[in-house]
Amino acid sequence: MSDDARDVQAALAARNDPLASTTTRHAGHQAFARIYDRHAPVIRAVCFRLCASPSDVDDALQETFIRAYRLLHEVADPSGLRGWLYAIARHVCSERRRAAGRRHAHEHAAAEVGMTHDGKLPASPVEPAPQDAAQRSEALDRLTAAIDELSDEERLAIHLYYLDADPIQAASATLGLSRSGFYKLLNRAKEHLGTLMGAVKP
Repeated sequence: MSDDARDVQAALAARNDPLASTTTRHAGHQAFARIYDRHAPVIRAVCFRLCASPSDVDDALQETFIRAYRLLHEVADPSGLRGWLYAIARHVCSERRRAAGRRHAHEHAAAEVGMTHDGKLPASPVEPAPQDAAQRSEALDRLTAAIDELSDEERLAIHLYYLDADPIQAASATLGLSRSGFYKLLNRAKEHLGTLMGAVKP
C-alpha cells in the first residue's frame, strides 16, 4: 500500500467515525498533515501559475486542502491523489480569478462614474495599451494550454524547476527522483512543451 493510500485511509477513518477515540482522531490529523506535506509544494506551484495575483497563492493553497479534506471520500484510487488535488487547485484558482475579474469590473465602473471612496472625481485615467495586454494574455493562454497537455510528471517537473526554491529536493520528495533523474524528466518535459507550443497556433 502506498503512503498516500495509507494516509487517506487513516484520515477517513478518523473523519467518518463520530465515536473515534482521541488517538484515532490524532492519527487521522497526522495522516492528512503528511498528505499536505507531501503534495503542498507542487500544488502551491500550480496555484502560483493559475492565480491572478501572487498574493492569492497561499489562500488558494489553503482552500484547496480544506476542500480536499471535506471531499476525501471521493478519492477512489489514492494512486491518483496528486491529479485529484491538481483538479481541485485549478477549480479554486478559476473561482478566484473570476471573483477578481468581477471586483475589477465593479471598481472600473465606479471610477467611470466618479464614485471614488472620498466622493471626489477621479483623476484622468492612464490609457492602457490594449494591444500589448491582449498579446500577453494570448501568449499566457497558449502556454497554459500547452502545459495542460503535458503528462502529470512532465508538468510537475516544469512547475518545480521554475517555481520551487529547491526543485531537486522537491522532486525527490514528490517524485522519488534523483538529481539526474529529475533533469532527464525536465529535459523531456521542455522538449515536449516546445513541440506543443509550436502546435498551439495563435
